Amino acid sequence: MSRKFLAALAATLGLMGGCAQNSTSDAVPERGDPGYLIAKNPLGQELYVADNPGEKAADFRRVYIAPARLDQLQIIQPEGVQADGEWAVSDVEAAYLQAAVQREFSNTLSFESAYNVVDSADKAQMIVHTTVVAIHPYATRAEVEAGARSGGAITVSLALVNAETGKVMIRSVDTVSSDDIWAFHEVDNEDDAITLIFRAWGNSMRRGLLFLQGRAAPPPGQEALVLKPQR
Repeated sequence: MSRKFLAALAATLGLMGGCAQNSTSDAVPERGDPGYLIAKNPLGQELYVADNPGEKAADFRRVYIAPARLDQLQIIQPEGVQADGEWAVSDVEAAYLQAAVQREFSNTLSFESAYNVVDSADKAQMIVHTTVVAIHPYATRAEVEAGARSGGAITVSLALVNAETGKVMIRSVDTVSSDDIWAFHEVDNEDDAITLIFRAWGNSMRRGLLFLQGRAAPPPGQEALVLKPQR
């Protein structure tokens, strides 16, 4: 299994801005919407937090992690390079990626019993939607095989949604770099690149949600989230 797919996937999980707006999971109506405040967490990720997430939202604890969407995924080659027709997501790679999303988001959201991860949307008060938007390898397949560095970036859109109303409570659209973007094309159950990337996003979502519900103090040595109106 080639390491190139997963590496490129990791490269494109960043600020997307121009995605197709076909569903809650990939639309970004919060950017510029005065009903959403904006903050940056210690990792530099932008969070869009609803100014009015819903009357009962402060009491929500049950969360469902929906399967990640891969149908919007683009492999974006370096500037001036033609598309790589051999780079595609196999069923095996997609299954490992889905498992990483479920595992890391479940572990981070349920940490210290903050939230109860349920097994269906019908049981949930909140739903996490994840869309893998793009993978950006910094070098072509041929260049990496010739010894070039295998870094890149991955762009992902995350949305925490009120299960009853469908309102987006928290949105993060982020791009994360990886020194080994090809690790996303050679996955196994304990792949460090995938684990660390989705763990960071899960922690970001958990922290934003706790803050939204008025339940969070900043971790030792970290500043509290500062929410500001968008301009």
